[in-house]
Amino acid sequence: MLHLVYLIQPTPDAETDPHAFWEWVRARESWYYDGLDTVLRTRWAVRTVGAHVHTIEHTVSFADEAGWGRYRRQVADRGRDPAWEHRRTEQTRWWTLLDATLLSDPPVPLGFDRTPAPGRTP
Repeated sequence: MLHLVYLIQPTPDAETDPHAFWEWVRARESWYYDGLDTVLRTRWAVRTVGAHVHTIEHTVSFADEAGWGRYRRQVADRGRDPAWEHRRTEQTRWWTLLDATLLSDPPVPLGFDRTPAPGRTP
């Protein structure tokens, strides 16, 4: 699998009104990824320790390079629609993109997950 990881710095607007910011993120995620079927999963995490504390890591996962390439083409096609592009670029009110990295899974299965399934307690 491939994982596109964005490092995001919230703007002063986002820091001033975190509730509005996270509600905007929730709505944007639903709108932005709708119909982008090569996106298998997204994940959001806030850095709480280390470099870039209080920044956000947003991970978008794809099955393979072909899926990532198709995603890039679909986003480029959508960007030609002025209304879509205007809505996409409203993100500058809420965040600054600091970095983007593309990661891939190792060639052998590694890792484990002990988190409980949704709806179950440990």
